[in-house]
Amino acid sequence: MKAIQLESQVGDDGVLSLQVPLGPAEARSRVMVTISSFSSSTSEVPDGSDWKEFILQTYGSCAGLGLEEPEDLPLTEWDPPE
Repeated sequence: MKAIQLESQVGDDGVLSLQVPLGPAEARSRVMVTISSFSSSTSEVPDGSDWKEFILQTYGSCAGLGLEEPEDLPLTEWDPPE
């Protein structure tokens, strides 16, 4: 069985209800469910709208990919528009 990640919201009554269809092949399987909050200060899912925080979280995420900056293209002469 592969890991499944779901996002859901707790109802106004404080109850989280989930239905996770896994298919007949997984019938009677044992599973582990882990409950984790997105943030303790807000009930909303973070969407990256706070760009400074987004940059801090993603800074350097491509450092190990071996990407290199290409050389500058040569300048060419052109006729300006009339």
